[in-house]
Amino acid sequence: MDQNNYLWHAAYWAAVCETDDEQMPGRILEALAAIEQRLLSPIEPDGEEIRAIKNAQDGLQGLKAERVINVHRSRSDPASDQPSG
Repeated sequence: MDQNNYLWHAAYWAAVCETDDEQMPGRILEALAAIEQRLLSPIEPDGEEIRAIKNAQDGLQGLKAERVINVHRSRSDPASDQPSG
């Protein structure tokens, strides 16, 4: 099955392609919720879609760590806005 046909895939790509740091947390939550919703239905345990889901979940967690957590840290630390040196 082509992964473009997965119901959760649109939400995943919306998160991956989001460029607005303010919108990013919501997009990630929407994508994770779409994946969780899909997992409520029967799915082939060793199939292509379950591998795609696991990869997407890993990617979303990495995206969350990179874009969301780091952005919030830099906003809460005024020293991070100061040029070094």
